[in-house]
Amino acid sequence: MATRKLTPEELQDVARFAKQWGKIIVKQAFGEKGPGLDVDFAQMEEVAYAAAQGLTAGAIEAATAQQGQQLGERQPCPTCGKLCTVASAERPFHVKGAKVQLREPKCYCPTCRRDFFPSASAAETGHARLQPDGVGPDCVHGGGGEVTSPCGQDSSSD
Repeated sequence: MATRKLTPEELQDVARFAKQWGKIIVKQAFGEKGPGLDVDFAQMEEVAYAAAQGLTAGAIEAATAQQGQQLGERQPCPTCGKLCTVASAERPFHVKGAKVQLREPKCYCPTCRRDFFPSASAAETGHARLQPDGVGPDCVHGGGGEVTSPCGQDSSSD
C-alpha cells in the first residue's frame, strides 16, 4: 500500500467509529443501566479519559506492530550490507494522551558487532519515521551534547 495521509473526511469517519465505542465503554464501566444518579460528571469524564488513553495506546501499538511486520524477517546492516535477523525490543513511549509499549524492530549484525534499528521505509534510510514529515532531524550534533534550538540556530541567545 502506498504511503498517504488520511483525508479530513476519513479522519472524521474514524472519529465517528470511535465515538460508537463510547456506548460500550459506559456499559463496561457502569453496567447495563448506565451510571447511577450518584455518579457525577467528573467521574464520567474520568471514565472517558481512561477509555481515550486505552484507545490511543491500542491503536498506536497495533499500527506500529503491523508496520514493523512489513519489514520482513531480515534486513541489511547499514554498515556492511549483511542480511540480519529482525527481532523486536519493547520500549515505553509517550504519545498525545497515552503511554504506549512499542515493539520496535531491532537487528544485530554479528559481522559489525552492532545493533541497528531498521527503517520502516527502505527508501528513507536514516529518516526517523516516528516524526511526521516536515519535522527536522534531532538537534544533537557530534555526540558532544551540543544542542541547538531550533536545529541550526544558537540556543544561547535565549
